[in-house]
Amino acid sequence: MNSIKTTSAANARSAGLCSTSRGERAEFHSQPMSSWNQQAPDNRLAWLDLHTRPAAVRSALITLLTEAMKDTSDAKRAGRFLLSLWSPGQYHQDLNELGFFERELNYAVRHLLNFIIAGQVSLRQLLTQSEMEPVMAAWGDTSHD
Repeated sequence: MNSIKTTSAANARSAGLCSTSRGERAEFHSQPMSSWNQQAPDNRLAWLDLHTRPAAVRSALITLLTEAMKDTSDAKRAGRFLLSLWSPGQYHQDLNELGFFERELNYAVRHLLNFIIAGQVSLRQLLTQSEMEPVMAAWGDTSHD
């Protein structure tokens, strides 16, 4: 059993991810920068795995807005996710909740987050107040949470 732990620890260190031993703090070794993360800011969307074209992002927004207006557990998650992006100081989102979305909604969340992060935009630049008002009316009351 001890040799398995030793082998496992050696493999983790050789992979360059994390090295620890009892009583020692975890250290994450930095990886050399590769070409994908050295691109000019105007090319920052090109390396993303998910499609971040405006049409795909708009489709993701419509998927989330549509789901938020339903009467399901995913509806609440979608609504609260959108609200947390709209007004993060007012509406908080447990990131663990994002793992419970069904597949289509999971992809929609990832499309939207990738676009927001890579494009350095906010949800307020992508949606209007009138588009968010139904979501605020449905899921904005946090007094019962």
